Formats: sequence, structure tokens, C-alpha cells
Amino acid sequence: MDLHRIVSVIRQCGRLRAFRPGRSLHGHIIKLGVFNDVFFANNLLAMYVDLSLFKDARRLFDETLDRNVVTWTTMMSAYTNSGSPDIALKFYVQMLESKSETPNGFLYSAVLKACGLVGDLESGKLIHGRVFRAHLGFDTALMNTLLDMYVKCERLSDAQKVFEDILCPNPTSWNTMISGYGKEGLMEEAVNLFYQMPEPDTVSWNSIIAGFVCIESLVSLEFVCLMHRKGLKLDGFTFSCALKTCGCFKLVVMAKQIHCYVNKSGFGSCCFTASALVDSYSNCNELDEAIKMFDEYGRCNACVLDCLPLWNSMLSGCVVNEQNSVAINLVSQIHSSGARIDSYTFGSALKVCINLHNFRLGLQVQGLAVISGYELDYVVGSITVDLYANNRKIRDALRLFHRLPEKDIVAWSSLISWCTKMGQNTLVFSLFMDLVNLDLEVDQFIISSVLKACSSLVGLGIGKQVHSFCVKRGYESERIIVTSLIDMYAKCGEIEDGLALFYCSTVRDTVCYTGIIMGCGQNGRAMEAVGFFKEMIGLGLKPNEITFLGVLCACRHAGFVQEAWTIFKSMKTEYKMEPCIEHYHCIVELLSQAGSFKEVEELIAQMPLKPDQTIWNSLLGACGTHKKTELVNFIAEYLLATLPEDPSILVTLSNAYATLEMWDSSSKMREEIKKVGTKEAGRSWIQIRS
Repeated sequence: MDLHRIVSVIRQCGRLRAFRPGRSLHGHIIKLGVFNDVFFANNLLAMYVDLSLFKDARRLFDETLDRNVVTWTTMMSAYTNSGSPDIALKFYVQMLESKSETPNGFLYSAVLKACGLVGDLESGKLIHGRVFRAHLGFDTALMNTLLDMYVKCERLSDAQKVFEDILCPNPTSWNTMISGYGKEGLMEEAVNLFYQMPEPDTVSWNSIIAGFVCIESLVSLEFVCLMHRKGLKLDGFTFSCALKTCGCFKLVVMAKQIHCYVNKSGFGSCCFTASALVDSYSNCNELDEAIKMFDEYGRCNACVLDCLPLWNSMLSGCVVNEQNSVAINLVSQIHSSGARIDSYTFGSALKVCINLHNFRLGLQVQGLAVISGYELDYVVGSITVDLYANNRKIRDALRLFHRLPEKDIVAWSSLISWCTKMGQNTLVFSLFMDLVNLDLEVDQFIISSVLKACSSLVGLGIGKQVHSFCVKRGYESERIIVTSLIDMYAKCGEIEDGLALFYCSTVRDTVCYTGIIMGCGQNGRAMEAVGFFKEMIGLGLKPNEITFLGVLCACRHAGFVQEAWTIFKSMKTEYKMEPCIEHYHCIVELLSQAGSFKEVEELIAQMPLKPDQTIWNSLLGACGTHKKTELVNFIAEYLLATLPEDPSILVTLSNAYATLEMWDSSSKMREEIKKVGTKEAGRSWIQIRS
């Protein structure tokens, strides 16, 4: 039989993915006794790789005694392209140790691609040195792979040097550099390179557009329009980028125009473009349009298996627009279809469970994720941690968190935030230190949570360390950070530091003013608190409920009756804001302590809210001070009827009677306290300087 014909058939089996004929040919070659011929072995190896039978390929490789550089290159390329670049690198090391072959340009390209995928910069640089010593700089394809490796390892300065050394850069060389700068957000460099390119192609334009999309810039749409005017054909990637920008800036009219152009260009039936349209309409809060688009595509392509990304986009749109019941129905349809649910579907389903506060349903989704092998997935695992944390299952959240091989900022942020809310402050500091030591990106919301923990513990030392960290990372001017730092210093009794921060702040909004007003009030600087309140009003800033609460608390501590009364009335008259129970508590306590009981009675009678225990307690305390016996008896009768077994009420009544020297009534209350049991003793925390 013609051996060259056999080789031709082997290659055909690989291309057509004909498994059984390929196996038969392998057996036939063994019978012919030419199995050890490296030429036949390499072709059989390539066939098994094309058939994705990597175990068979590995077995054949191990059985092949006579190997050449093609044998090694085939195996390295196979593992690199199949998502196992780390194994490809092991093959490269094994080949070097065997000293059997001298690498060529093709082998170096395969191993450099593996280095880029795993981010192995050190190995990449060593190979770069070997390429240079082998005088392979003339090989543009190899240089492009080297360029891509440096870009993937985020070493653009090294990539630029390689680019400048390429004798004849081709479009791939230019596009790799432009894309690299774009992904890093260095759009000035990317655009400069783009305009230097002899003839930018569609990939070049798309790289520039994608770069501007990444930094959320409207310039991306300008380049789309320019690309259209130049007569270049817009493809699915261009449309997706343009639609993403429309969604980001809620440009509904522009999205509809692009939708029309998509249909005219024949991309309307493309799942990728349809998904982008659904995403864009959803992000523009045009969910009806998104559903319409989804249904139109669904009539032509009913099977979920054929276009899971489109279903995921629709699911995400429902989550974004808080249509949780519709989202649950979509998840059910995807599951019932028999489609293999991916991490994106599971992530959206878990978000719906969080939005609905349905922990039981969340556990069911997690169970399905575990069965499907996504339990420890980067995205699914992080959102599951958020699910547990949102339901105050901190131990379970921590247990899963520590099992995750990769954790995104959502998992860290959610866990730290909920630990802060639940008073697990030591755990907050521990997690924050882990985050910093791992050199992961720390955002302003995480720092804000850590500073709240410092405030709760009055941990000035740790708070100052966090402040230093903010300065080093360049966060000290962020408004949320400034406000959190002011709050931390105020609660730690260092109001002067808080004031210094406030005065240094260049942008002072309502939140910032609220922080300093509350801080001054907490530290006995009521006059300054009122002054800051008037200052922000003068600047045209609108106070919120917390601002009013802060200034009213400051007035209450200082006894500023007239100022407080004027500010309280302005909530309704000037700002059309209905006071909350906390605002009423401040003004009731202030008026009653000043002896203005008539005004207090009128205020309570006009309250749209039912007076709570705190208001009655404040009034009782003032009655004792001002010897209002009849009012004490009236309040006592009301409280004992509504809350007869509340120890705090009985203690307050006993103290009020004692102040009025009504010893019998006071003793009676003490006896009642013994019957119902005393309230739990309070606890406090102090930090001792060593």
C-alpha cells in the first residue's frame, strides 16, 4: 500500500473527526511495521489531537522512541490550545532536559503562547533570550507571539521594545500592541499607534473601540461612526461594543438606531449580536424592548441549547430591572430545557435569590451548582458567599470563602461589609489584612466598612493605619472615604483631626457635611454643628434625614431649644420632609428637659407616628426633674398597660418616682422588676495603650 496515501487518509480522519477509521489506520500502521517511523508517529499524533483524544495522544507520545522537534511542538500546541498551558510548559522543560532537539520558531511560538496564558513572565523572558541568541528575530510570526506574551503578562514596555525591533511588522503586530494598550486603559498610546498604522483593518478599529468601551467613554461611539464613514464593514464585535456603550450611558435612541443597522447588515439572526441588544435595552431600563428582541429571536431559534448567552442576557436584564419573578421563570425554563447551565446563569439565579431574600431557594440553586461542578467557580462561589452573608450566615459564608481557589472583590466586600454590620469587628480587620497582604485591589467601599469597624471599637490606632493606607493608595480624596474618616475620628474623640480632614476636603457634599455635623454633636461642639448646618444651607446643599438628626442631636446635648425647634419645623415647611421617630425623640427630649411640657403634649398629639418607648422614657425623665407628678402617673398608667413586663420601663418608672420622692410607688416598681427579671447588663470596650 502507498504509505503517503495512508498519511493523507490519517490527516483526513483528523479533519473530519473520524474516530473509528483513525483507530483502524493506527492498527494497520502497527501491522505494517512502520509504527516507529517518526513521520507516521507525528501524523498519528496530530490526528489524535484533532480528535481531542489527548490521553491517546499522550500514550502515543510516550510509546514513540524516535521523536523530533515536530513531535514536541505538536504536544505543546495541543495542550496550550486545549486550555492546559501549564502542561505544555512541562513538556518544554522535559525537552530541554532531554537535550534531544534544538527548538525552532514553531516550537518557541507554542511555548510562548503557553507562557502568556499562564502569566509566566520569567519563563517568557528566558525564551526571549533563546530566540535572540538563535537569530530568529526575522520571523515576524514568532515575534508577534513574543509580543502577545508580554501583552498578556501586562509588560507593555517590554512589548513596545519587541515591536520596535520587528523588521517588518504586519497587521497582527500593530493590532496586538493597540489591543494591549486598550486593555490597560492607555488610550492615548493606543490611538497614537492606531494613526501610525499604514492601513488599519477591522481588527484595529475594533481594538480601539473596545478600549474606549472598557474605560466607559463615549469616544467609542465616535470611532464607530468614523469607521462607518470610512467604508469599513461593521461586524458583530463592533455592534456589541457600540451597544454596550449605549447601555452604559442609557442612550436608548442610539441603541435603536444601531438595532436598525444590525438588521440591515444581516446580523439580526446572530446570537452574539442579539445578546448585546438585549443587554443594551435592559441597561437602558427598556425591559419591554429587551423582551421583544428576545421573543423575536426565540421564534426563529427556540432551543436554549443553541443560544444560552442570549438567555443569560435576558436573565441578567430581569435582575438589573428587579423583575425577579420573571427571572426565576427564565431560570426554570433554562433548567427544564436540559441545557448545561453555565456560571453566568448560576450567578444571575443566585442574585435573584438575594434580591428576593429567599435563602431556601438560594440553597437549591447552590445545590444545582454543586452537582454541575460550579460550586467553587470564581463567579458562582463569590455570589454564594454574598448569599450566605446577606442571610447573616457568616460562619457558612466564611467556610465557603476559604474554600474558593479564586475570590473576586464581590466576595471580599460582601463578607467584610456584613461582618461590620454584625459587629464582628476583629474578623473585619483579619479579612482586611489578608486582602492587603495578598496585594489585591481594595476599593473604597471595603475601606469604608473597615473604618466603621474602627469607629465601633473606638480603635484609633487601627483607624490611623487605615488612614495611612488610604493616603498611599490615593483614596484620601474620595468622598465616601473622607466621610468615613471624619466619622471614625469623631467617634474616637479626635474631633480636631476630623475637622482638619473636613477643611482639607476640596469637594464637600451633603454626606460630608452630615459627617462633620454628627461628629461635632457627638463631641460637645454643638455650636459648630449648627454653624456647619447653616453653612451647607447657604451653599445650596439640601440636608437629608441624617443631617437633620445630627444637628438636632447636637442641639439636644447642648440645650439649644430655639435653634432645634426652628430646624425641626423647617423639615416640613422648607424641605417637604416628614420627620422620623428619631427626630421626634430629639425634639421631645429637648423640650421636656426645658420644661416646655405644653409644647411636648401638642407635638405628641400631632405626631403622625405612634410614640415609642424612647419618647415616653425621655418624657418620664424630664417629669422627674420638673416635679410633674400627674404627668408621671398618666405616662405610667399608659406604659404599664401596653408594656407591663418590660424591665427597662419599670426601671425608668422607679427612678422617676424616686426623683419625685414617691417612695412607695418606686418600691412597688422595684418589686415588679424582681418578678419579671432584670435586663441584661451592658458591656463596653476600651483600647489600652501599651
